[in-house]
Amino acid sequence: MPFKVSDSFLEENQVVAILTGGTEAQFIQLLREKKIDLKRPVYLMVSGYSNSLPAALEILSFIRQRNGLAKVMQHEKDVIFPDPSETDSLTRQPLKKVLQNDKKQRLGVVGKPSDWLIASGGDENEVLKEMNIEIEHIPLEELTSIGVVDPGLKGAEAIYERMKEIVAKHKLDGVTLRCYDLFATVKNTGCIAVSKLNDDGIPAACESDIPSLLTLMVCKKLTGEEGFLCNPSRIESDGQILLSKCTIPLKMTKKHELTTHFESGIGVAIHGEVEPGEYTLVKLNGDMKRLLAVNVKVTHCQYEQSLCRTQIWIQSTPIVSQYLLTAPLANHHILIKGHHAAKFWRE
Repeated sequence: MPFKVSDSFLEENQVVAILTGGTEAQFIQLLREKKIDLKRPVYLMVSGYSNSLPAALEILSFIRQRNGLAKVMQHEKDVIFPDPSETDSLTRQPLKKVLQNDKKQRLGVVGKPSDWLIASGGDENEVLKEMNIEIEHIPLEELTSIGVVDPGLKGAEAIYERMKEIVAKHKLDGVTLRCYDLFATVKNTGCIAVSKLNDDGIPAACESDIPSLLTLMVCKKLTGEEGFLCNPSRIESDGQILLSKCTIPLKMTKKHELTTHFESGIGVAIHGEVEPGEYTLVKLNGDMKRLLAVNVKVTHCQYEQSLCRTQIWIQSTPIVSQYLLTAPLANHHILIKGHHAAKFWRE
């Protein structure tokens, strides 16, 4: 357990301890086995380590999409269910200028979405209709056919080169890949490839996450900025939020170091640090009917071994913290440089 609660609390409530990231599919299995009933409230116990909170946010979003009631529980006294409607004003229907593209855009999805993205799917027909986008599903084997690569930077660069070939071959305007399957196949990571493709002007997302890729593309279209696709990994009630991921566009950083990937401990990942100052946190949900775009400030960066390698603290407002803990659109969000929220909301 992340922390202790009384035996009576466990007996009287539905409590799920989320110990690590990637456990969302196990929650689905609990539903199938009827060990969890979404007609009753669910407490999701988390820690501030090992991507426990990001997994809980994805599960929380999944439950809310099915009209269930759940809350993230960060300590033993964190038992009161706040009203999710209190944060409704933060997410609204996106304007037509956000969704529409004058020119058809081609997106590549290399490998199916990661199993833990249980709340991040969308109706592809709706995406096509609203955004003038064509989605092409590309077998992961087009990437993994390069075979086992060097375990260091040389191998990570080889993955990037193959991804560039895929982008050119399929004439893609953006791409997302099922990167976690690379650990067992090519024995390295997609972190460098995702970073460099974004630096090349090709929006690229992790984990075959289509809504996050669409969010990156919208950010690029409206602001010209590359985006940091990230997990909210710690959330304080006063609006302080720690964002983390193992890759970041190097154009966003003031300095960086290469290290190993957090969850797998292999390959190459990026510990990047960005300049403090004005940024915007953005997210489109899976059906493209809700948008979050709020101005925030980066206060500082940190590094510890128990989280994804790029770790950025932002200062937002208490209502944004409440949104993440009660009604997130999904786990993954996008951070871009500059205060741009008005560009998403003004005609």
